[in-house]
Amino acid sequence: MRLCTSVLACLTALGFPALAVAQFAISHPRIGLLAWDTCEMPDLIAGLKDLSRKPGEDIVIESRSAGKRYDGLAPATAELVKLPVDVIVSESEPAGHMARSVTRTVPIVTILSGDPVGSGLAQSLAKPGGNLTGLTYYATELTGKRLELLKDMVPGISSIGVLANPDVSHLPFEEDTRKAAKLLGITLVVRQVREPSALDGAIHQMKAERAQAVFVLPDMMFASEAKHIADVALAEQLPVMAWGGWFTELGGLMAYSADYASLVRGLALYVDRILKGAQPGNLPIEQATRFELSLNLRTARTIGVTIPPELLLRADKVIE
Repeated sequence: MRLCTSVLACLTALGFPALAVAQFAISHPRIGLLAWDTCEMPDLIAGLKDLSRKPGEDIVIESRSAGKRYDGLAPATAELVKLPVDVIVSESEPAGHMARSVTRTVPIVTILSGDPVGSGLAQSLAKPGGNLTGLTYYATELTGKRLELLKDMVPGISSIGVLANPDVSHLPFEEDTRKAAKLLGITLVVRQVREPSALDGAIHQMKAERAQAVFVLPDMMFASEAKHIADVALAEQLPVMAWGGWFTELGGLMAYSADYASLVRGLALYVDRILKGAQPGNLPIEQATRFELSLNLRTARTIGVTIPPELLLRADKVIE
Protein backbone atom coordinates (compact mmCIF):
# COMPACT_ATOMS: atom_id res chain seq x y z
CA MET A 1 0.00 0.00 0.00
CA ARG A 2 1.29 3.41 -0.91
CA LEU A 3 0.71 6.80 0.71
CA CYS A 4 -0.43 9.48 -1.74
CA THR A 5 -0.15 13.23 -1.67
CA SER A 6 -3.15 14.98 -0.17
CA VAL A 7 -4.43 18.51 -0.55
CA LEU A 8 -3.09 19.23 2.93
CA ALA A 9 0.41 18.28 1.85
CA CYS A 10 0.05 20.51 -1.18
CA LEU A 11 -1.03 23.42 0.99
CA THR A 12 2.00 22.91 3.21
CA ALA A 13 4.29 22.79 0.18
CA LEU A 14 2.82 26.07 -1.05
CA GLY A 15 3.88 27.76 2.16
CA PHE A 16 0.73 27.68 4.27
CA PRO A 17 1.65 27.68 7.97
CA ALA A 18 1.26 24.28 9.66
CA LEU A 19 -1.33 25.66 12.10
CA ALA A 20 -3.41 27.09 9.27
CA VAL A 21 -3.27 23.76 7.43
CA ALA A 22 -4.38 21.90 10.57
CA GLN A 23 -7.24 24.33 11.13
CA PHE A 24 -8.31 23.92 7.49
CA ALA A 25 -8.43 20.15 7.94
CA ILE A 26 -10.54 20.39 11.07
CA SER A 27 -13.07 22.85 9.70
CA HIS A 28 -13.65 21.33 6.23
CA PRO A 29 -15.12 17.99 5.10
CA ARG A 30 -12.60 15.28 4.22
CA ILE A 31 -13.11 13.06 1.18
CA GLY A 32 -11.01 9.90 1.11
CA LEU A 33 -10.01 8.52 -2.29
CA LEU A 34 -9.35 4.78 -2.31
CA ALA A 35 -7.22 4.29 -5.42
CA TRP A 36 -5.87 1.24 -7.24
CA ASP A 37 -2.75 2.97 -8.54
CA THR A 38 -2.15 6.71 -8.72
CA CYS A 39 -4.18 8.86 -6.37
CA GLU A 40 -5.85 10.84 -9.10
CA MET A 41 -9.57 10.88 -9.86
CA PRO A 42 -9.85 13.88 -12.20
CA ASP A 43 -13.39 13.04 -13.27
CA LEU A 44 -14.55 12.96 -9.64
CA ILE A 45 -12.79 16.25 -8.90
CA ALA A 46 -14.43 17.79 -11.98
CA GLY A 47 -17.82 16.60 -10.74
CA LEU A 48 -17.20 18.08 -7.31
CA LYS A 49 -16.20 21.40 -8.86
CA ASP A 50 -19.46 21.38 -10.84
CA LEU A 51 -21.18 21.26 -7.45
CA SER A 52 -19.04 24.15 -6.16
CA ARG A 53 -16.92 21.92 -3.95
CA LYS A 54 -13.30 22.83 -4.60
CA PRO A 55 -10.34 20.95 -3.10
CA GLY A 56 -8.17 23.26 -1.08
CA GLU A 57 -10.97 25.80 -0.68
CA ASP A 58 -13.92 24.12 0.99
CA ILE A 59 -13.07 20.40 1.03
CA VAL A 60 -10.01 18.32 1.86
CA ILE A 61 -8.97 15.43 -0.39
CA GLU A 62 -7.07 12.57 1.24
CA SER A 63 -5.79 9.76 -0.98
CA ARG A 64 -4.47 6.28 -0.35
CA SER A 65 -3.35 3.80 -2.99
CA ALA A 66 -3.50 0.00 -2.97
CA GLY A 67 -0.24 -0.01 -4.92
CA LYS A 68 -1.90 -1.92 -7.79
CA ARG A 69 -2.59 -4.91 -5.53
CA TYR A 70 -5.88 -6.24 -4.20
CA ASP A 71 -4.28 -7.01 -0.85
CA GLY A 72 -3.39 -3.32 -0.59
CA LEU A 73 -7.02 -2.17 -0.53
CA ALA A 74 -7.72 -3.10 3.11
CA PRO A 75 -4.74 -1.26 4.67
CA ALA A 76 -5.37 1.73 2.41
CA THR A 77 -8.99 1.85 3.61
CA ALA A 78 -7.90 1.47 7.23
CA GLU A 79 -5.63 4.51 6.90
CA LEU A 80 -8.47 6.61 5.50
CA VAL A 81 -10.76 5.53 8.33
CA LYS A 82 -8.09 6.36 10.90
CA LEU A 83 -7.55 9.92 9.60
CA PRO A 84 -10.66 10.12 9.71
CA VAL A 85 -12.59 10.99 6.53
CA ASP A 86 -16.27 11.85 6.08
CA VAL A 87 -16.77 9.68 3.00
CA ILE A 88 -14.68 7.14 1.05
CA VAL A 89 -14.82 7.11 -2.76
CA SER A 90 -13.57 4.35 -5.06
CA GLU A 91 -13.78 3.67 -8.79
CA SER A 92 -14.40 -0.08 -8.66
CA GLU A 93 -16.59 -2.71 -7.03
CA PRO A 94 -13.67 -4.68 -5.51
CA ALA A 95 -12.39 -1.50 -3.83
CA GLY A 96 -15.85 -0.62 -2.55
CA HIS A 97 -16.39 -4.20 -1.40
CA MET A 98 -13.10 -4.20 0.50
CA ALA A 99 -13.80 -0.78 2.02
CA ARG A 100 -17.10 -2.08 3.37
CA SER A 101 -15.35 -5.05 4.95
CA VAL A 102 -13.14 -2.58 6.84
CA THR A 103 -15.82 -0.11 7.94
CA ARG A 104 -19.58 -0.29 8.36
CA THR A 105 -19.86 3.30 9.59
CA VAL A 106 -17.95 5.57 7.20
CA PRO A 107 -20.08 6.26 4.07
CA ILE A 108 -18.73 4.62 0.90
CA VAL A 109 -19.49 5.79 -2.64
CA THR A 110 -18.30 3.55 -5.46
CA ILE A 111 -18.70 2.20 -8.98
CA LEU A 112 -20.30 -1.25 -8.83
CA SER A 113 -19.64 -3.78 -11.57
CA GLY A 114 -21.32 -6.93 -10.32
CA ASP A 115 -24.67 -7.60 -8.67
CA PRO A 116 -24.69 -5.42 -5.52
CA VAL A 117 -27.82 -7.10 -4.17
CA GLY A 118 -26.71 -10.66 -4.90
CA SER A 119 -23.28 -9.99 -3.41
CA GLY A 120 -24.79 -8.62 -0.20
CA LEU A 121 -23.55 -5.07 -0.67
CA ALA A 122 -27.09 -3.72 -0.91
CA GLN A 123 -30.54 -4.72 0.27
CA SER A 124 -31.97 -3.36 -2.98
CA LEU A 125 -30.96 -0.90 -5.68
CA ALA A 126 -33.70 1.51 -4.61
CA LYS A 127 -32.68 1.49 -0.96
CA PRO A 128 -29.29 -0.14 -0.46
CA GLY A 129 -29.21 0.21 3.33
CA GLY A 130 -25.93 0.14 5.21
CA ASN A 131 -23.10 2.54 4.43
CA LEU A 132 -22.48 1.92 0.70
CA THR A 133 -24.07 3.36 -2.45
CA GLY A 134 -23.07 4.53 -5.91
CA LEU A 135 -23.51 3.70 -9.58
CA THR A 136 -23.54 0.33 -11.37
CA TYR A 137 -22.74 -0.33 -15.02
CA TYR A 138 -22.84 -4.11 -15.30
CA ALA A 139 -25.66 -6.46 -16.18
CA THR A 140 -25.48 -10.12 -17.20
CA GLU A 141 -26.73 -9.22 -20.70
CA LEU A 142 -23.70 -6.99 -21.24
CA THR A 143 -21.33 -9.96 -21.51
CA GLY A 144 -23.49 -11.59 -24.17
CA LYS A 145 -23.67 -8.34 -26.10
CA ARG A 146 -19.87 -8.02 -26.16
CA LEU A 147 -19.52 -11.57 -27.45
CA GLU A 148 -22.14 -10.92 -30.13
CA LEU A 149 -20.31 -7.79 -31.28
CA LEU A 150 -17.03 -9.72 -31.43
CA LYS A 151 -18.74 -12.40 -33.48
CA ASP A 152 -20.05 -9.72 -35.85
CA MET A 153 -16.51 -8.34 -36.16
CA VAL A 154 -14.96 -11.73 -36.94
CA PRO A 155 -17.54 -13.77 -38.89
CA GLY A 156 -17.16 -17.49 -38.34
CA ILE A 157 -15.21 -17.11 -35.10
CA SER A 158 -15.50 -20.28 -33.04
CA SER A 159 -12.85 -20.02 -30.30
CA ILE A 160 -12.15 -17.07 -28.01
CA GLY A 161 -9.47 -16.65 -25.36
CA VAL A 162 -10.70 -15.18 -22.08
CA LEU A 163 -8.53 -13.24 -19.63
CA ALA A 164 -9.91 -13.69 -16.11
CA ASN A 165 -8.44 -12.68 -12.76
CA PRO A 166 -9.15 -15.22 -9.98
CA ASP A 167 -8.81 -12.43 -7.41
CA VAL A 168 -12.27 -11.23 -8.49
CA SER A 169 -13.84 -14.65 -9.01
CA HIS A 170 -16.68 -13.63 -6.67
CA LEU A 171 -17.96 -11.38 -9.46
CA PRO A 172 -20.19 -12.95 -12.15
CA PHE A 173 -18.11 -12.11 -15.23
CA GLU A 174 -16.58 -15.50 -16.00
CA GLU A 175 -19.77 -17.47 -15.38
CA ASP A 176 -21.78 -15.04 -17.53
CA THR A 177 -19.20 -15.40 -20.30
CA ARG A 178 -19.40 -19.19 -20.23
CA LYS A 179 -23.20 -19.10 -20.42
CA ALA A 180 -23.26 -16.57 -23.26
CA ALA A 181 -20.57 -18.43 -25.22
CA LYS A 182 -22.53 -21.67 -24.98
CA LEU A 183 -25.62 -19.99 -26.43
CA LEU A 184 -23.54 -18.55 -29.28
CA GLY A 185 -21.76 -21.82 -29.99
CA ILE A 186 -18.33 -20.44 -29.09
CA THR A 187 -15.53 -22.42 -27.43
CA LEU A 188 -13.60 -20.61 -24.70
CA VAL A 189 -9.93 -20.81 -23.80
CA VAL A 190 -9.92 -19.33 -20.29
CA ARG A 191 -6.67 -18.22 -18.70
CA GLN A 192 -6.55 -17.13 -15.05
CA VAL A 193 -4.06 -14.29 -14.62
CA ARG A 194 -3.21 -12.59 -11.31
CA GLU A 195 -0.01 -10.75 -12.21
CA PRO A 196 0.97 -8.54 -15.17
CA SER A 197 4.04 -10.75 -15.70
CA ALA A 198 1.76 -13.66 -16.63
CA LEU A 199 -0.13 -11.82 -19.39
CA ASP A 200 2.34 -12.54 -22.19
CA GLY A 201 2.33 -16.27 -21.54
CA ALA A 202 -1.45 -16.40 -21.22
CA ILE A 203 -2.06 -14.67 -24.55
CA HIS A 204 0.66 -16.70 -26.33
CA GLN A 205 -0.96 -19.87 -24.99
CA MET A 206 -4.37 -18.75 -26.23
CA LYS A 207 -2.96 -18.35 -29.73
CA ALA A 208 -1.23 -21.74 -29.49
CA GLU A 209 -4.60 -23.28 -28.59
CA ARG A 210 -6.12 -21.63 -31.67
CA ALA A 211 -8.12 -18.92 -29.99
CA GLN A 212 -9.15 -16.36 -32.62
CA ALA A 213 -9.59 -13.36 -30.31
CA VAL A 214 -9.01 -12.17 -26.74
CA PHE A 215 -11.97 -11.30 -24.50
CA VAL A 216 -10.91 -9.24 -21.48
CA LEU A 217 -13.10 -9.51 -18.38
CA PRO A 218 -13.51 -6.50 -16.06
CA ASP A 219 -10.64 -6.23 -13.58
CA MET A 220 -8.53 -3.40 -12.17
CA MET A 221 -5.23 -5.09 -12.96
CA PHE A 222 -6.28 -5.66 -16.57
CA ALA A 223 -7.42 -2.02 -16.77
CA SER A 224 -4.02 -0.76 -15.68
CA GLU A 225 -2.33 -3.17 -18.14
CA ALA A 226 -4.52 -2.24 -21.13
CA LYS A 227 -1.61 -1.21 -23.37
CA HIS A 228 0.38 -4.30 -22.39
CA ILE A 229 -2.56 -6.54 -23.31
CA ALA A 230 -3.14 -4.68 -26.59
CA ASP A 231 0.53 -4.88 -27.57
CA VAL A 232 0.83 -8.62 -26.92
CA ALA A 233 -2.45 -9.38 -28.71
CA LEU A 234 -1.32 -7.23 -31.64
CA ALA A 235 1.92 -9.20 -31.88
CA GLU A 236 -0.15 -12.39 -31.98
CA GLN A 237 -2.53 -10.90 -34.58
CA LEU A 238 -5.49 -11.35 -32.21
CA PRO A 239 -8.47 -8.98 -32.01
CA VAL A 240 -9.25 -7.74 -28.48
CA MET A 241 -12.73 -7.08 -27.13
CA ALA A 242 -12.64 -5.24 -23.80
CA TRP A 243 -14.93 -3.58 -21.29
CA GLY A 244 -13.48 -0.06 -21.23
CA GLY A 245 -13.03 2.50 -23.99
CA TRP A 246 -9.44 3.16 -22.97
CA PHE A 247 -8.49 -0.28 -24.35
CA THR A 248 -9.20 0.85 -27.92
CA GLU A 249 -7.38 4.13 -27.33
CA LEU A 250 -4.32 2.08 -26.35
CA GLY A 251 -4.45 -0.34 -29.28
CA GLY A 252 -7.19 -2.89 -28.59
CA LEU A 253 -9.53 -3.55 -31.51
CA MET A 254 -12.89 -2.93 -29.85
CA ALA A 255 -14.70 -2.20 -26.61
CA TYR A 256 -18.29 -1.96 -25.52
CA SER A 257 -18.84 -0.13 -22.27
CA ALA A 258 -20.60 2.51 -20.28
CA ASP A 259 -19.09 5.99 -20.32
CA TYR A 260 -16.85 5.27 -17.37
CA ALA A 261 -15.60 8.85 -17.01
CA SER A 262 -19.18 10.09 -16.71
CA LEU A 263 -19.93 7.42 -14.11
CA VAL A 264 -16.99 8.50 -11.95
CA ARG A 265 -18.00 12.14 -12.38
CA GLY A 266 -21.50 11.17 -11.28
CA LEU A 267 -20.17 9.87 -7.96
CA ALA A 268 -19.64 13.51 -6.98
CA LEU A 269 -23.40 13.99 -6.60
CA TYR A 270 -23.53 11.17 -4.04
CA VAL A 271 -20.58 12.66 -2.16
CA ASP A 272 -22.26 16.06 -2.13
CA ARG A 273 -25.54 14.69 -0.80
CA ILE A 274 -23.78 12.70 1.92
CA LEU A 275 -21.79 15.74 3.02
CA LYS A 276 -25.12 17.57 3.27
CA GLY A 277 -26.41 14.93 5.67
CA ALA A 278 -27.98 12.20 3.50
CA GLN A 279 -27.53 8.60 4.62
CA PRO A 280 -25.85 6.41 1.96
CA GLY A 281 -28.28 3.59 2.65
CA ASN A 282 -31.14 5.84 1.51
CA LEU A 283 -29.50 6.89 -1.78
CA PRO A 284 -30.57 4.61 -4.68
CA ILE A 285 -27.88 2.83 -6.67
CA GLU A 286 -28.36 4.07 -10.22
CA GLN A 287 -27.75 1.89 -13.27
CA ALA A 288 -26.00 3.03 -16.42
CA THR A 289 -28.37 3.17 -19.39
CA ARG A 290 -26.07 4.21 -22.22
CA PHE A 291 -23.27 2.07 -23.63
CA GLU A 292 -20.68 2.95 -26.25
CA LEU A 293 -19.00 0.90 -28.96
CA SER A 294 -15.46 2.01 -29.79
CA LEU A 295 -13.27 0.67 -32.60
CA ASN A 296 -9.62 1.09 -33.56
CA LEU A 297 -9.13 1.19 -37.34
CA ARG A 298 -5.32 1.18 -37.10
CA THR A 299 -5.39 -2.05 -35.16
CA ALA A 300 -7.89 -3.60 -37.58
CA ARG A 301 -5.56 -2.85 -40.51
CA THR A 302 -2.52 -4.19 -38.63
CA ILE A 303 -4.11 -7.55 -37.82
CA GLY A 304 -5.88 -7.84 -41.16
CA VAL A 305 -9.47 -7.51 -39.92
CA THR A 306 -12.02 -5.84 -42.15
CA ILE A 307 -14.56 -4.03 -39.98
CA PRO A 308 -18.08 -4.70 -41.28
CA PRO A 309 -19.83 -1.49 -42.47
CA GLU A 310 -22.72 -2.02 -40.05
CA LEU A 311 -20.32 -1.99 -37.08
CA LEU A 312 -18.69 1.20 -38.31
CA LEU A 313 -22.12 2.82 -38.51
CA ARG A 314 -22.96 1.67 -34.98
CA ALA A 315 -19.68 2.82 -33.45
CA ASP A 316 -19.81 5.77 -31.08
CA LYS A 317 -16.06 6.31 -31.34
CA VAL A 318 -13.69 5.34 -34.13
CA ILE A 319 -9.95 5.70 -33.68
CA GLU A 320 -8.16 6.34 -36.96
